[in-house]
Amino acid sequence: MRQAASLEDLPPPPDESLGQKAVYWQYRSVWEAAARLPDRLARRVPGRVGALWYRFASDAQREQVRRNLDRVTRGHLSDRDLDRLVRDAYVSYARYWLDSFRLHTMDGDEVVAASTGEGLHHVDAFRDSGRGGIFATGHLGSWDVGAFFTSQRRWGMVVVAEVVEPRRLFERFVELRRAAGIDVIPLVRGGDMLDRLEARITDEGALATLLADRDLTRKGPIVEFFGEPCRLPPGTAALARRTGRPVCIGAFLTEGDGFRGVVHAPIEVAELDVYDGTQEVAAELEKLIERYPDQWHVFVRNWLADREPDHPVVAAWQRGEDWRSLARTEWAERRRPSGAAELAPQDPSDTPPEAEA
Repeated sequence: MRQAASLEDLPPPPDESLGQKAVYWQYRSVWEAAARLPDRLARRVPGRVGALWYRFASDAQREQVRRNLDRVTRGHLSDRDLDRLVRDAYVSYARYWLDSFRLHTMDGDEVVAASTGEGLHHVDAFRDSGRGGIFATGHLGSWDVGAFFTSQRRWGMVVVAEVVEPRRLFERFVELRRAAGIDVIPLVRGGDMLDRLEARITDEGALATLLADRDLTRKGPIVEFFGEPCRLPPGTAALARRTGRPVCIGAFLTEGDGFRGVVHAPIEVAELDVYDGTQEVAAELEKLIERYPDQWHVFVRNWLADREPDHPVVAAWQRGEDWRSLARTEWAERRRPSGAAELAPQDPSDTPPEAEA
């Protein structure tokens, strides 16, 4: 039986462990401290905290970030420049966290005044059509402030958030996002996330927003991402097939002390199968990440060679063979048992970053 993906309908949370209570209060204390920082001091925090984070991060994490960014820059950077890029990524991620913790103190008019834009008219057209649309993004820039910015433009953004424990922490994130004008659908196992997003688009003209650069399920299609096989979430392509709506790729980046919204022209994937649609989304997302590699906040294993090194597709790719046909065959086989993999609940669109930091 499928569970309704509604915050109000979630079952009561389990009792918190001592560790979960400690995590919750750590976050709350940082939240309160960040909110009380004077603006002038807050602007200096990411540079200092990010540099310390980079210095004291585990060797394993720092090396993983380096590997990821080496792929994104296609191996074109010297060791020194790549090290500098990794450090910049830690500083950018610290800025993301500070912005998230200070979101509830921000004024909408001030955020708009501090922001520039490129291609925003593409999503304005979704809004003005009354038919809604699909917005795919990645772990880029300042996600929460970007969502807040969209509420000022009346984009009607709806996001999906993975339910994490402790539940109080998840509810705090949802509370702040809803206060900023961002509608949230919780992702639960067996839930009807795609059904709800489809209804919000077709019935209300909403902007369904999904993260498209990480597959948490290890069940997504294996497509090419920066020249290498990588599982990516199929939800964007599946939703486009359901609704017939185009997909815009974009992100809300930091720019100095302000922000910059970047939206690419819509791509049409509704007529493609989910595998090919996911590949098209990946190719468009590459262009955006390549422009802002220091603001791409994926600090964990993402590519197939790192996550599933023994997979036959990895072996074929390493030998220079046609790995794509193997990947497509695997996706087709995954669909056969139920015959409805394209309609199954997909990866969360807005995984709270505390789950991966």
